[in-house]
Amino acid sequence: MANRLLLHIGTQKSGTTYLQRVLAHLSGQLKGDGVLYPTRLQGRREIYNHEAAAYGLLGTAAFPWVPAAKAQGQTSAWDRLRRKVAEWEGTAIVSGEALSVIDAAAARRLVDALGVPNTQVIITARDLGRVLPSSWQQHIRNGRSTSFTSYLNQQADRRGHGSPRQLTQRWDSDPEQTFWRAYAIGGLVERWAPLARTVSVVTVPRRGAGPDELWHRFRRALDLGPVLPETPPAIDDIAANVGLTEPEVLVLAALNREVDSAKADGRDMRALRSRLVREAFAPRADRGAPIHIPDSWLTRVRGWADDDLAMLRSTSAVLVGPESDLEVADSPGPPHTPLTDDVARAAGAALAVLAGLGDSRSPGA
Repeated sequence: MANRLLLHIGTQKSGTTYLQRVLAHLSGQLKGDGVLYPTRLQGRREIYNHEAAAYGLLGTAAFPWVPAAKAQGQTSAWDRLRRKVAEWEGTAIVSGEALSVIDAAAARRLVDALGVPNTQVIITARDLGRVLPSSWQQHIRNGRSTSFTSYLNQQADRRGHGSPRQLTQRWDSDPEQTFWRAYAIGGLVERWAPLARTVSVVTVPRRGAGPDELWHRFRRALDLGPVLPETPPAIDDIAANVGLTEPEVLVLAALNREVDSAKADGRDMRALRSRLVREAFAPRADRGAPIHIPDSWLTRVRGWADDDLAMLRSTSAVLVGPESDLEVADSPGPPHTPLTDDVARAAGAALAVLAGLGDSRSPGA
């Protein structure tokens, strides 16, 4: 049995994929130093996180978007993960994004099933001012066509009203409240704290921090000393994750709008959007403006973040990184409407890739 479990609860859009890929890259070296980060092959593809394995244990009750057949198909992955942790005699690291959305009962079931008394939880978290635009972007990449304003209204309705603790209890009892269970940081810490000896919250640095700052903070939270290198191995940004600009998201939303909603969420359309992101959008030199919280929403979003931070302060969680990284920053500039030319250039880059023509990396792209 592992004598220490480091359980990484990586909220979406908090650099989780990058950190997991770094750990997977280092897994052979770590194993020689007494630290297990399990990876596995699925065909020729390396599975570098443990989210799918958790599907196999917790099923659709914990992950409503996962079909029952898919969850059932991951039971062997869970069994392998549990066995590896059980057979290891040193420190084991388990990491999954979707663990942030599961309710208290599912969290307890997961920790009990892994069976390591010395469990330490590490949460990577980003402020709502950056999470909401990133989450909307992912919403569009998943086949939706909702405007950003409509998306914000949806999240406001789902959040509801009440004290942070009342809201947390309500979200925990509603299987559809995956967004706020994951991103209301105070409630997330309170859910996991009874199951762990310690909880650390790693804040995601703001733009302008050093390129390796997130790794440095995560490394401190893992507390493995010299076993982890101070300088992480280089990870290809496209392979790790690609953020989209507002014009690019609007192009994908328009594409989704023109397709039957069932087909927009199908495998072929997912593959098409993924190809456009990798080949048409990511290589462009001038990609247009990023997505920001509209000024008309800043006060409300900042109030949500302040309530969540107040609840976080009431816990015993250790903060790794400044608390200010979890506050909602001011808008970076005056309100703007994406320029028609910016949207047209993004659409042109997409068409060129689909036609097999041109080079989206050229200065005129």
